[in-house]
Amino acid sequence: MGDSADGNERPDDEAARQIRGGLGRVLASETFRAAPQLSAFLSFIVERTLEGRRSELKGYTIAVEALGRPAEFDPQSDPIVRVEAGRLRRALTQYYIDEGRDDPLRISIPVGGYVPAFDLPVPGMSAAARRPGKVEAEAGSATRRSRAWLLALLAALLCLVLGFAVLRLEPALFGGEQERVTDRAVAHGPDLPTVAVIVGPAPADPALADLVQRSVNVFVDVMARFDDLAIVKVPPPGAPIPDDADYVLELNMLASEGSAQTFGRLRTMKDGRIIWTASSERPMREVLEDQDLMDRIRRIAARLVEPFGIIQADGRQNTVTPAADCIYQALDYQRFMTAERHQEARECLERIIARDPGFYPARAHMASLLLRDHASGRDGTGEALSRGLASALAAQRLAPSSGRAQQIVAEALFLRGERSDAEAAGKAALSRNPYDPQIMAILGAIYVRMNRPSEGLPLLERALEYCPGRPPWYDFYAYLAAYLNGAVKQSHTHFAVLATDPSPLGLLAQALHAARNDDAEARGEALHKLAQEVPLFGRDPQSFLMRKGFSEAVTKRLLVDLGLVDGEKPAVKAEPAPSTGLR
Repeated sequence: MGDSADGNERPDDEAARQIRGGLGRVLASETFRAAPQLSAFLSFIVERTLEGRRSELKGYTIAVEALGRPAEFDPQSDPIVRVEAGRLRRALTQYYIDEGRDDPLRISIPVGGYVPAFDLPVPGMSAAARRPGKVEAEAGSATRRSRAWLLALLAALLCLVLGFAVLRLEPALFGGEQERVTDRAVAHGPDLPTVAVIVGPAPADPALADLVQRSVNVFVDVMARFDDLAIVKVPPPGAPIPDDADYVLELNMLASEGSAQTFGRLRTMKDGRIIWTASSERPMREVLEDQDLMDRIRRIAARLVEPFGIIQADGRQNTVTPAADCIYQALDYQRFMTAERHQEARECLERIIARDPGFYPARAHMASLLLRDHASGRDGTGEALSRGLASALAAQRLAPSSGRAQQIVAEALFLRGERSDAEAAGKAALSRNPYDPQIMAILGAIYVRMNRPSEGLPLLERALEYCPGRPPWYDFYAYLAAYLNGAVKQSHTHFAVLATDPSPLGLLAQALHAARNDDAEARGEALHKLAQEVPLFGRDPQSFLMRKGFSEAVTKRLLVDLGLVDGEKPAVKAEPAPSTGLR
């Protein structure tokens, strides 16, 4: 629908009829029946728009008239409307992925306001085939807009035909013969490596036997939280190793003449290769009184299964399952950031999703690739961010207790500009798996880009400690946090890892480091390489940084420090924020 002069004109009767029908279907869905506050919010803003009163859709009006807040409600101190709007956007996205995938009309709420937009059905075109778009519910003369509207639809249809191969990427979002993700349970099956934990005979000493049991419980608890990377099984004592085991983790503790001897070994079932081993011998009393023992066990367990850990390192060299191989390819892309690795990983994950739409790890890692497409400016369709969010929400729907799914949702929300919701999702991810360095680093990077480096740096340094085989972007955000804090010595320590790194963020760090040292030649060389590697940076450095989610203050600081814009080099003060409680 065309723009109107005052933005308050009513849509025509036919459009209003279709919109109310679409609203009714949304409100009747399982998702919205269980969320009366979201239903009230959506009904209110849609009806006000159809009445030609969209200018009234402000935070105060929605809070008081739709959400039941008192007349003295203060939108400046109470963020309820903004929070609920974020929830409503995600609920609508989820509805059109699942129950409403064939709905002929789509309702959305563009970020930055509360006025809904409507994608009206095209005669003769199914919901599964058409390309989602946004048509604001603003009325005008039907005669005046009909020709432009028809041409726009024809152009969209032509783009749809030409881009069909791209749109088949997300079957649950764009239709086809795939199953709806809500119709399937979370599928692991043979798709992920299985680790069998075998525990030796219990020591005769009761205190030591109790310690062994607690240690095993911690091992299993930590490893099981990485549910996108491995399946953990603990057969009963004396039972045979499960037939589907790919790896065997053997743990044993013995008492001998006042000492406790501990042994740990991880081997492959296929050929018996030992890929990790550890042992120690300490006085019994010292072991029993060691207050840090469980923390060290958690670190060892995480090191075995984390995204860049020991099992994944072995799996990259020796394919365990096709699905795991695809996930490792997606993780490897984070290390090397090459177009070839990106294409290989994406095609591989597409095949896995087509084969099993209910396999949540593939959806989560596909979302990660799509979000990186958007952040890097590589997205040629302009749809990577919305498709990444859709894939992330599908992963979360399939595995609501997964830290990885929640982490991917946090990344998507952050890149959409929903920073408070992203921070909350990041914290939730870390609470689900507080041992995952990827989640620590993602949340830490979110804080750094929000200009809260003092909160981000502890998380990033903890991630570095947990993950020796990490991708370079961990080090970049740790470097940037120290850089923004003015901690020169600390930033030099983190920069040492990035000094020769050819990735875009590595080149950005090299340019910043050279600028700080007044090395114009090195700065220019790094910026030239970065512009060649990422054309968006060469065309518009500010857009490059903003697409990655950097706040306006951080973006300005970096551009000034790099000499790309005029201005004084401000001593950017980190924005105050409440403690995360996650350090």
